[in-house]
Amino acid sequence: MEAEFRKELHPVLETLGLILVMKNFNSIKSDLLRSLNEMEIDGEMFYERNLSFLENYVGEFEKKYIADPKEDFFFGKCFEFFQMVSALVIEYPELEAEIDALTDEAVLRKVELFLEDVKGKAPGTGTMEERFAAIQSIDCAEDTKWKLFMLLNHPLDQFRALARIYRKNRPAFDYTVEKNRECLDALLLAAPAEASATMGNLIAGVAEGPVAVYWTAVFPVMEWLLSHTAFQGILADKLDLHKKGISDAREILPGMLKVLGDKSKFEILCSVKERGKYNLEIAKELGITPATASHHMGILLSSHFVEVEKREGRVYYHLNQDTVREMIGFLEGIFLHS
Repeated sequence: MEAEFRKELHPVLETLGLILVMKNFNSIKSDLLRSLNEMEIDGEMFYERNLSFLENYVGEFEKKYIADPKEDFFFGKCFEFFQMVSALVIEYPELEAEIDALTDEAVLRKVELFLEDVKGKAPGTGTMEERFAAIQSIDCAEDTKWKLFMLLNHPLDQFRALARIYRKNRPAFDYTVEKNRECLDALLLAAPAEASATMGNLIAGVAEGPVAVYWTAVFPVMEWLLSHTAFQGILADKLDLHKKGISDAREILPGMLKVLGDKSKFEILCSVKERGKYNLEIAKELGITPATASHHMGILLSSHFVEVEKREGRVYYHLNQDTVREMIGFLEGIFLHS
């Protein structure tokens, strides 16, 4: 699929993302370090060398941030729900720019179209009980389902609140960019004008049309693909460069074995060996939450143990046999050849 790389930050994602990170900085940093360590990267060292700018980036934003009574609903600790509402505003800009002219029905329809596209199922516009039952079957965490139910009951009011939060804090983002101009310009200049291996895999396997790729500073190692828009962290390539910099199989192999040494990740790879499966299917089979399954899949994607494809509105994961063969080759080279 065609990818158009734009060496710029998306103001909607950055503004909303800065609010989220500002309100949950310690827990987000902890999760980031844990994920890096699971990829056999020294999280503390990587953060100190590459990610310490985040504290000043978020700190400058906080100086100008204007609080809102509805902020906890959108920017609590439920990152999955934040991703959903952010994606909706990015995929349907009218949910911010034209929200005052929309109706409840128009907003609800956009939410349903989005859920049908990314989750393979729309909650419908029936009774409250029918909608709740439909939401329960959607592939997401329980706290996400509850917030989604609240969103669908008053969609226009909720998105008006989100638009209000964005509009009154967009100046805070502009201020933050100016205060961090030198650092951000250097990071954007150094960011490669091509997809990382993981993003290239996602676009090839999931995208159904042209994709506009933006850089993100507030989520500097994230790789996130929507229907027509993708976000690649301005430091995501550092992860690939770190791995490419390890040239000796003796150094590469322990990291691969560490991924396989985690029982849940090992069971996931066994599960998708014969056929591709989607997240909720994997979670139910292994007896883990969808959020936990998503976390494991992120590590397996970054480690190239799985590949993705989109069928019937769902993202399916399947075993990347080339990576397994590479690992076997490393094992043979170290232990069976003199």
